[in-house]
Amino acid sequence: MKLISSTSLASPQFILWAMVALEYALFFLGATSPALAAGGTNDGVLLVDEKLSPAGLYQFSFAAKAGQTYPIVMSVDLVNWSPLTNVVGLGGPLWFTDLEAPKFRQRFYQIGVPATPTPTNLVFVGPGIFTMGSPESEEGRNSTEGPQTVVTLTQGFWMGKYEVTQEEYAAVTGTNVSWYTSDLKLPAELVSWILATNYCHQLTEKERAAGRLPAGYIYRLPTEAEWEYACRAGRTTPFGIGDGTSLSSTQANFDGTFPYGGAAPGQYLSRTTRPGRYEPNAWGLYDMHGNVSEWCQDWFGAYPGGNVTDPKGPATGSERVVRGGGYPSLGKGCRSAERDSRRPGYISVFYGFRVVLTQNP
Repeated sequence: MKLISSTSLASPQFILWAMVALEYALFFLGATSPALAAGGTNDGVLLVDEKLSPAGLYQFSFAAKAGQTYPIVMSVDLVNWSPLTNVVGLGGPLWFTDLEAPKFRQRFYQIGVPATPTPTNLVFVGPGIFTMGSPESEEGRNSTEGPQTVVTLTQGFWMGKYEVTQEEYAAVTGTNVSWYTSDLKLPAELVSWILATNYCHQLTEKERAAGRLPAGYIYRLPTEAEWEYACRAGRTTPFGIGDGTSLSSTQANFDGTFPYGGAAPGQYLSRTTRPGRYEPNAWGLYDMHGNVSEWCQDWFGAYPGGNVTDPKGPATGSERVVRGGGYPSLGKGCRSAERDSRRPGYISVFYGFRVVLTQNP
């Protein structure tokens, strides 16, 4: 183990531990002005820089290989570790901002090592704050996308990297209800909200019986707020992929003859594609725009406006929320803020779902 120290932003010394023999970087920040001794190296992780944002939030950057996913986890005692988020490298320095750092005297971080074994095909989405809905100026906006509401999510969650496939659905339920059955790795469709929630319950029971589910955890559909937060991946633009302002058929499976934001017209495939064919968003989630529209947990209802914490939608309703747009959707129908709704028993060849893994409240 190599020990490196340097002067922090606030003058006292802080320590960077470079774990040369292992596949991660471990470092910590302390006192009231967190800081990092930049420049440490290890097998594949180079810490590049550190700074405090204008709002006083601690930020650090590290060299990230293009397309590689880096879990970031933290601890306050070097014993108990909690996942913060996953980030995907773009082939250069990647900045990370710790929104929670000011609340702690010290925080320790690891890059590249999950706090616990990562569940198959899930990525961790850390807690945070975002603005839900769209501004009135957004092209293609519907009135149900407002008023914009500031949402605080206090708990992180694991989310399906991909939409649930027919292969996964059949392995849990014993049947395949989909239409496009030529490839079992295509997303499951013709799945109602009722069938999707039943799948989550059966998956929970199956994984619990196999000893692969931590105590107190369940699989379920994402809340509408969790879905939009994960789709945006830290952005405020209409899309969580590409430049954020436009969408073409090279980026997602939708009716590419009706692109968005000045993108060039492209193909309309008129069917689902394998999850993962297109580039993921910054948090490692694929097909959040297009392919199949995705059920959410919530009843459909108006946004409250103002500030809310961990919203779960209306207590009652007649239709459940559907998000993301499907392969027949126009570009505007695949925006992060786009909302749709259907009765819980409704089925369609372009409706599917993805799961989240969370602690059961």
